[in-house]
Amino acid sequence: MGEVYRAADTKLGREVALKVLPAAMAGDAQRLMRFQREARAVAALNHPHIVTIFSVEQADEVHFLTMELVEGHSLDRLIPEGGLPVERIVEIGGALAEALTAAHEKGIVHRDLKPANVMVTKEGRLKVLDFGLAKETRPKDADDAKDSRTRSVHTEEGVVMGTPAYMSPEQISGRALDHRTDIFSLGVMLHEMATGQRPFTGTSSAELISAILRDTPPLVTEARTDLPGNLARVIRRCLEKDPQLRVQTASEVGTDLRELAREPLTTLLEPVRSSGARSASGTARADEGFWVAVLPFKYGGGNTELSALAEGLSEDIVTGLSRFSYPRVIARSSSSRYANELVDVRSAGKALGARYVIEGSLRQAGAKVRIAVQLVDANSGAHLWAETYDRVCTAETIFELQDDVVSRMVSTVADSHGVLPHSMSEAVRMKGSGELSPYEALLHSFGYFERVSAEEHLVTRENLERAVQQAPNHAACLAMLTIVYAEEYIHGFNPRPDRPDPLDRALVTARRATEAAPSDHLAFHALATVLYYRGERQAFRNAAERAVALNPMDGYTAAYQGFLTAYGGDWERGCALAERARKLNPHHPGWYWFPSVFNAYRQREYREALDAALKINMPRFWRAHLALAAVYGQLGEHAAAGASLRQLLTLKPEFAAAPRAELRKTWDPELVEHLMDGLRKAGLEVAGDERGSAAKPVAGPGS
Repeated sequence: MGEVYRAADTKLGREVALKVLPAAMAGDAQRLMRFQREARAVAALNHPHIVTIFSVEQADEVHFLTMELVEGHSLDRLIPEGGLPVERIVEIGGALAEALTAAHEKGIVHRDLKPANVMVTKEGRLKVLDFGLAKETRPKDADDAKDSRTRSVHTEEGVVMGTPAYMSPEQISGRALDHRTDIFSLGVMLHEMATGQRPFTGTSSAELISAILRDTPPLVTEARTDLPGNLARVIRRCLEKDPQLRVQTASEVGTDLRELAREPLTTLLEPVRSSGARSASGTARADEGFWVAVLPFKYGGGNTELSALAEGLSEDIVTGLSRFSYPRVIARSSSSRYANELVDVRSAGKALGARYVIEGSLRQAGAKVRIAVQLVDANSGAHLWAETYDRVCTAETIFELQDDVVSRMVSTVADSHGVLPHSMSEAVRMKGSGELSPYEALLHSFGYFERVSAEEHLVTRENLERAVQQAPNHAACLAMLTIVYAEEYIHGFNPRPDRPDPLDRALVTARRATEAAPSDHLAFHALATVLYYRGERQAFRNAAERAVALNPMDGYTAAYQGFLTAYGGDWERGCALAERARKLNPHHPGWYWFPSVFNAYRQREYREALDAALKINMPRFWRAHLALAAVYGQLGEHAAAGASLRQLLTLKPEFAAAPRAELRKTWDPELVEHLMDGLRKAGLEVAGDERGSAAKPVAGPGS
């Protein structure tokens, strides 16, 4: 973009840098005007990690900037072959995130973020340089920085500007940009600082572009086992191809890195030595978590595409598991040595220090491929889950096949109702409540949703409250505690008249969770749930969409937000989310069918509603019997309706006193009256008129 000179400011007696613009740019009136406008915008930035522009000048036909002189070395000269120490990565990454946050809040997108444009001074301070490609996204009359951050940056159609190795997919494609393009570039830099290598490479420009648009880079923990898994997750989220799935703000990246910086180094490191031996005693490993290893998938044929598919499956499963905050996944580099040898799963688990081991294989028959996968408890040798997936495989569909199968595997294994949380929860239930670590309290809480009872709720709430006292910033525990507080209101479990309203407690806890981990889908799931039951519908929709986007492989979040979305009036979207969740995890709990039940019921398709309700199969959950009683009542099947109603009142005897108030917590007034009609036909007698009940109403679909 020009030549830079060291110069002396004779008026102020200081050394500065002069950036002289090329004559070609200076001769183009439109480009010069745009540059001057954007330079003035960048000059308004005042941040310790951004180089200061003092003025935009002209001498005769020469146009130049006067800038702060930064003495030191560019970051690209400071990254060693094997990457930087973890503390330095976190420090530099945090400073970069702060600089981008300041720029983005002023409506400025850098568009050429790379190590060569970052200087580290002799004192160790960081400065982001060269906003030569920076673009102002704020309209002239906009005052709200939030509005400006969501506006797209347009260049001339088809014009691609920047440094290819650090460009986002949307930038390299010449599409409209916003601030999230800088977040992708930041992810590339973090990956390079962590491993010494860029995540995307190619022997030609075409190969490099293809890699950025198509390839998923390995987690940095595969190259360096001393890096924390949470850092790998931050980098992976920055490198999402789709801007909607990427970390949405630089501020979030900074928060995540600051959280890493606060953790003791011993808790950040991968606890598997290069020798494969355990790095700690069994007790210490149990405190760290139930570790999971994914062994390389086996394929014995000569088809190179299927060999690549086998490798890609194990890699993508590791990446998918890392989307969840609670599984501790051993780096793929540690398990890759099992790629070409027969493996005894229990021996491999012991060598890797893994409680759980996932392994799989591929077989081919014509155009079809059979993918077999299993999850084994390496401690006992028990097979916890196994599945086969038969798919037609062609060169054109191999990536679609991989995405489909991996999503199903990961969700079935890892979502809150998956095989892993069930096994982990059952394992810690043998310990006394007072003996649980915060991590174990989290695992224990997953069992609540398998039982949904007042007794289970009480124990879960006590465990989680104790956990967040011990670990105030444990985002997953805060998220689960939020949901448990919400359940106190939703189901009337274990009320506390001496405490603040349960939804007020839930909202405070949810805010703490999202602040502690702004990229954790479980935290936003919890926030969305609270907002729905508080009647804050637009805020609910935003939080729900964020939760689902942060982890598309979590069937539990899709199902739960699906039924709230449906009950809030968007039945098509809500039912689609629930259906997707059922496909992701065929071992889902029965309540995933609720949106289908009530959608059919509201449309008076009672046989269809009954068919879905009979699939719920949760005999201890009062809502299952509520649905059956109302549906049977409408169908005129009095014996079955009466039996379901009696079961409902046995499980929730207080329901009869104020049924409308109970139903209004969740459903809109029209559906409430429709359900009341079905319950009356089932035999429910309502004493008096409770239409004026003081229960908190849930706003209707139009609110």
